[in-house]
Amino acid sequence: LKNPGFARLNFVRDALNLGYSYYWSDNLRLYADTSWAFYHDLSGNWDFQFGADYAPARPTGYRGAPFWAINGHLRQELNYSGNFVVQAGWAWRGEQSSGLFRTGVHYYNGMSNQYSFYQDFEEQIGLGVWYDF
Repeated sequence: LKNPGFARLNFVRDALNLGYSYYWSDNLRLYADTSWAFYHDLSGNWDFQFGADYAPARPTGYRGAPFWAINGHLRQELNYSGNFVVQAGWAWRGEQSSGLFRTGVHYYNGMSNQYSFYQDFEEQIGLGVWYDF
């Protein structure tokens, strides 16, 4: 509204989501989910996500352990195109019930996840620090 020369897109997606994850081992998880939008504007009805992640499930001590994650996201409004994300690096876990502290690299390739720009292609490469609860 502050930029009247910019055509604002009202991307709306209210959806029901169904997902499942399977722990192949303590450290390796495979997952997939789908969602169906019961109300949408610009968005399609369907989207699908799937991927895998590997991270230490038990305390690592001060040495830590490697982690990696890969994710794909396909969206109907993009003719089932979407994006691809990879993260990899080093992780530390204290007590088993505590969170996971990670540092590493992040790579994103695909259509924007900022939905006002959903038809724009983006490539992101960066370094990150994450804390997963």
